[in-house]
Amino acid sequence: MIATVFGTVLFTLLVQGLTIQPVLQKLNLLQKQPMRERNLEIIARQAALSRVLQRLTEIEQHPRVEIEFYNYQVSLVKGELTRLQEEIDQLKTEYPELLTFITDQLREELLTIEADTYAEFVRSGRLNQELPLFLDGEAPES
Repeated sequence: MIATVFGTVLFTLLVQGLTIQPVLQKLNLLQKQPMRERNLEIIARQAALSRVLQRLTEIEQHPRVEIEFYNYQVSLVKGELTRLQEEIDQLKTEYPELLTFITDQLREELLTIEADTYAEFVRSGRLNQELPLFLDGEAPES
């Protein structure tokens, strides 16, 4: 009796262990995390370099900044931004599912902005309660 139970449990564990990855792949539940992580790294670098470029344009009129240094930094940042955009385009070509991930990320960001705005109005006392998120569902009918 013990040998039968042990054999059944062992067989079940082996079958489940060997079949779980193909089943997850069929259901499209396994995601290429390195590709997503690389995409997020590129986006973060783009955001940082865009801020650097914005700061450089703000100090362009400063008489204390050497023009050669300024021009070198601007060209360096613009070149890297161009390279990063090319890398994102290449990732989108290689991994078409990346577009869905990017869309989901943007949707989450927009929902966060909307929710934070409502929360700000509640904290300041201009609203009694937070409003339901407009972007989270269908638009209400007039």
